[in-house]
Formats: sequence, structure tokens, C-alpha cells
Amino acid sequence: MKKRIEILACTAVAFILMTAGIAAADEWRIFGARGTVQITPSGGAADVINNEKSLMMKVSEGSTIQVKGKGKVVVVSLKSRSAFEIGDDSTARVETDTVRPLKGTVNPKTGYAPPAGKDGKIGGIVMRGADNQKGCLKLISPVKTKIVELTPELRWENNCSGVANLGVTILSDEQVVHSAEVRSVSSYRVPENVLKAGNRYLWMIDGGSGFDTSSGVFMVAENKEREEVTQQTKSASSTAAPEDRLAYMYFLSDRGFSELAKVELGKLRTAFPEAAGLLELP
Repeated sequence: MKKRIEILACTAVAFILMTAGIAAADEWRIFGARGTVQITPSGGAADVINNEKSLMMKVSEGSTIQVKGKGKVVVVSLKSRSAFEIGDDSTARVETDTVRPLKGTVNPKTGYAPPAGKDGKIGGIVMRGADNQKGCLKLISPVKTKIVELTPELRWENNCSGVANLGVTILSDEQVVHSAEVRSVSSYRVPENVLKAGNRYLWMIDGGSGFDTSSGVFMVAENKEREEVTQQTKSASSTAAPEDRLAYMYFLSDRGFSELAKVELGKLRTAFPEAAGLLELP
């Protein structure tokens, strides 16, 4: 085991925080629509929209949005990170960098748009030269993501014939901080007092001689950010408005919590299965 750890330690390299986008930040989208809402593209036919089918629907410049009676629409630009709410009995036109009122009220909204970052893309952690997923061992989680937990569950798939014992190794700054041997399982809970907030880690699964090593990387968020995510999670429950849940998803993605963001996307798809705009997101 000692020799195995030494070999693994030698393969570790510096890792960097980068982004891996799942959604291009280049267009207006519907984040929420309640009441009787009609949208008319420039030169096109009018269509009625609602949350069930229209979340994350693209809105072209020049479109007119009308709220008939009580209701509202939240429109967000993933490019400029602007958000606007069209209120009761109001009509507005979507322009390049704003939503202009034609009748009634249109108010800028804060907290609905994705927070400023790297183009609104799903953030992730990647590592140069140490992301081997080609063998019979495949890491599932956490991989290329920021996490909140200090004792996360490491998960993987073991499709190696005849391999019962696996070595789990966690490194930080090319130094081994934890190692363990597991038998016939596909997960391992990191013990307490191993990981520290604000640090980046490489973890590896090793099947022994003759089998490839599978490796991935993750980062533990700073304490302040961990608290912020915990608070945001409480306010973005399944009973929250769709626009708030979408804003929370982009909050997570922009901060690098790619796995948590994808979990939220999955929940939204389950809640709104007919929303084609949600299905378009990888």
C-alpha cells in the first residue's frame, strides 16, 4: 500500500479552477410566467406561455410580452445578467439590453438574475493531466466540482473483473492527506478532520497492478461560501417560485458547484416535464 501511495503521489499535479459551461449566456429567457401571458415575436404569431411549458424558453429581441389581468412574467438576460418583472395588466417589448414598458409596469429585479461570474456557465473544477476515466474504474462524484461537505461520500463504478480490493487516496498540494483500502463497495465516506474548507483535492481509486487508476478533482468551499450556499438552499425549496429556483441553480453553477446545480436542474425537470427549455440544458 505504501508503494502504491508513493506512485500515486508522484502523478499528482497542480489543479486549477475553471468553467465548463452547460448553457450559453447569450439570450433572454423566461424564468417565470403566471396568469394569462401572451408573447408575440417580432413578425411572428402570438403564443400563450406558462410555467409548465415555458420555463427557460428563449425570447428573441423585439418580442412583445403581454400580461392580461393578474399575473407576472420574469425575463432574464443570461448575457447582461439583467432581470425584469412585467406586472399585472402590462405589456412590454424585449430589446437588446432591456425590457421596455409599453403599458403598465415593468420593474428591474435583483436576485433573480445569475450572479456575476464567468458568463453564467456551469462552473467546475478541472485538473491538468489527472482526470483518467478511461479504464474499468469510473469516478461518479465529486468530480470537477466545488462541494459544501467536509465529509463527502466518494462514489465510483467498479467494472473491473476480479478486483475486490481498491485503494482510495486523497491528495492536497501533491501531498497524501488520507488513504484507505475498501472491499467490494462503490463508495467511501471521507472521515472527519481530513478535508479543510477552501482547499482543493485530488482523489484516486486504484485497482492494483494491471488496472488503471481513476482520478478526479474537487474543491471544498470556503466557510463563508458554505454558509451562503446553505442559506440559499433553504430559501430555494421545491415550494419556491420557479424564477427563484432557476436563479438558485445559476447561483450554484456560477460559483462552481456544478454537481449541486445539476441536481437542481433535475428537480426542475421533474417538476416541469413539459418545459422544453429545461430539457435543452445538458
